[in-house]
Amino acid sequence: MDTPTTWIKDVELFTPDGRHRGDCLIKNGRIAQLGDVDGSGSDEVVEGNGRWLFPGIIDAHVHFRTPGLTHKEDWTTASAAAVAGGVTTAFDMPNVDPATITPQSLDDKRDLVGEQTRCNFGFFYGATADNTDSYDTVDGVCALKIFMAMSTGNLLVDKEEDLRRVFGAWDGQISVHAENQARLDARREEFKDRTDTAVHSEIRDPKAAADAIRLAGELAIEFGRQVHVLHTSTGAEMEALAEVREAADQADTDARITAEVCPHHLVMSTEMYDKWGNYAKVNPPVRPPEEQARMWQALHDGDVQMMATDHAPHRPEEKEQPYWKAPSGMPGVQTLLPVMLDAAHRDKCSPEQVVEWLCHGPTEIYGIEERGRLEEGNWADLTLIDPEMTREVTDADQFSRCGWTPLRGRTLSGWPTETWVNGRLAYRREDKGQGVVRADEGTGREVDFR
Repeated sequence: MDTPTTWIKDVELFTPDGRHRGDCLIKNGRIAQLGDVDGSGSDEVVEGNGRWLFPGIIDAHVHFRTPGLTHKEDWTTASAAAVAGGVTTAFDMPNVDPATITPQSLDDKRDLVGEQTRCNFGFFYGATADNTDSYDTVDGVCALKIFMAMSTGNLLVDKEEDLRRVFGAWDGQISVHAENQARLDARREEFKDRTDTAVHSEIRDPKAAADAIRLAGELAIEFGRQVHVLHTSTGAEMEALAEVREAADQADTDARITAEVCPHHLVMSTEMYDKWGNYAKVNPPVRPPEEQARMWQALHDGDVQMMATDHAPHRPEEKEQPYWKAPSGMPGVQTLLPVMLDAAHRDKCSPEQVVEWLCHGPTEIYGIEERGRLEEGNWADLTLIDPEMTREVTDADQFSRCGWTPLRGRTLSGWPTETWVNGRLAYRREDKGQGVVRADEGTGREVDFR
């Protein structure tokens, strides 16, 4: 099917060179022209009326649950939520069933996702203590994912000798869930008689995360690896990152250590537990309000280079189990951009910084080709934004199969109104209601990496 030629008129263009008023012309699925455009004869004309045109958002940390956990979510529902939130590319984690820890499981997952997805995609390959022999045969993934703390099946790699073997065998990008398993085990025993959800933030304390960052940093320096620390959430982690980065600068090494923060660690805190209970249970946990301020500062200082959601939906009946049985995780892919647009509206950051953290940062860290930047010749992954639209977040608006959001009841200013994936209109929001997902299943592409 041919990709329509689309003329998006009179918008604020958020390019790597800054913010400019102009037009965007889409041809053959790519950005053909930006600026003063003659789009006469286009198949579709979109009147921007001064709205903002961003590159499509890249959520480089999601759990879309295919295969094996599809009662919670799959790529059909999750990618619908993604494009409704302006997200055009998502990178999926390996802790599914079967886990993505062999070349065959990776190929099988590619086949499944390719048939379902409405957004573009990439995959993490999962590290185990005994799958290093397969690394040389793995190609086209965004990174190796190491769970240094509790996860699904045999994906836990917490012993230093196993970590050293994994770091030595994988010579590409490494992303780590950095928490110290031994400390978590000790604290679970210490707090075993507690049944309130608030204990979650005490068990998984900042020291557990900071200690794991120091170890991951030491291994990055020893082996000269590029290591990305997922979902940082505390000042203690920022101190640990500063230490390992300074050590890397002083060493003769190619090591690079980057980090991300999730939106829930910027706008949610331990104050949520009284109202939300296990719905607020997530790993790493929500933190006290002062840690929110510290993570905002880390973004502004450049200590954290990007954002991602860790979208990890569970059904309400799973979340409503007693604390020790309830799973950790919450949905977020559909609300990532609205949360950050609202932050810009409230002067906590600028819209240019939103583009940097949600588009340019992931593109640079993961080496994504031809996406994530509003540049001529790149794929036309785009989201058009009404910065003045104010809406209340509701469960009824969510496309995720789980059917709920921890942001329910919040009023946010700034919403995506249209999303294009590879030049095709994937989503359009009307003034009222949920909006309409236009993309068919299977229309997303697997992204390429440098």
